[in-house]
Amino acid sequence: MTVSRQLARQEAAPALLRLHRSLSRLDSVLHVMNTGAHPDDEQSGLLAWLRFGRGLRVTVACSTRGEGGQNILDGARGAALGLLRSREMEEAARVLDADVAWLGHGPDDPVHDFGFSKDGDDTFARWGEDRIVERLVRAYRAARPDIVIPTFLDVPGQHGHHRAMTRAAQTALALAADPGAFPEQGLAPWRVAKFYLPAWSGGGGTYDDELPPPETTLTETVAGRDPATGADYARIGEWSRARHASQGMGRWHEVPARSWNLHLVDGSQESAITEGLPATLEELAALAGPAAGALTEAARAVSAARRAFPDRALLPGALA
Repeated sequence: MTVSRQLARQEAAPALLRLHRSLSRLDSVLHVMNTGAHPDDEQSGLLAWLRFGRGLRVTVACSTRGEGGQNILDGARGAALGLLRSREMEEAARVLDADVAWLGHGPDDPVHDFGFSKDGDDTFARWGEDRIVERLVRAYRAARPDIVIPTFLDVPGQHGHHRAMTRAAQTALALAADPGAFPEQGLAPWRVAKFYLPAWSGGGGTYDDELPPPETTLTETVAGRDPATGADYARIGEWSRARHASQGMGRWHEVPARSWNLHLVDGSQESAITEGLPATLEELAALAGPAAGALTEAARAVSAARRAFPDRALLPGALA
């Protein structure tokens, strides 16, 4: 890392902001995974809200390195572009305080960005459907998300990579929970509690979906602004998207998005994405049996630390 980049990173993350972000990770015990096919497919504004507004842990699962995409910066193509876009994805995730689960490993891997496709079946033929499903099962079991949200719908008119990734993400749900599936992974089964599809068309207007989106069962609505920066959550999402510089991402919207419509597969109407799940330490303690006392005490310590912020001298004692 160059000195200028080190200085820029430190300037962008002052101590109190880092401390606030660390404390906010304790607000929820839930974990959401957003699946997509390329770096920049992530739903950045929604993820910013879920991470910083609701306190959920966030992971972006990405099937390719974007090596078959465009590049407005220079002449890098193929493996070089994949390397660049991988770094952009990591930096974009850093803004969102998110993890990245890579499913593809570059142009020599069958799961790679081979250019535009309108057919999910064609994408599976190139990637190997069983291969990408197995990698998603591994990602679910390793990361253990409670909630999974693909960015795109599997409908005609949508990019074939997106269609394949969404279909694979849904197929992998039952397999990840099945002890008999892929035992060679050496990972314990994991059951995802909720699987949402976007209840909007075109991945946010980028593509011409030929079928309408599914019914909205949840409108996840922002409450206020990010207390650490004073920014709208969707604006933080654009800070993240601007890291995808090779794709010309990052926009200034005069009226940032304040809600996202989602469809809970095999579910009913909800008022919040956390509905029906133990979202906090207190709620988890109510279900924990013998561990309830320890979880309750941990919840008290977290509350005390939150009250002590921004006095860094008081925080260690609160968390002791």
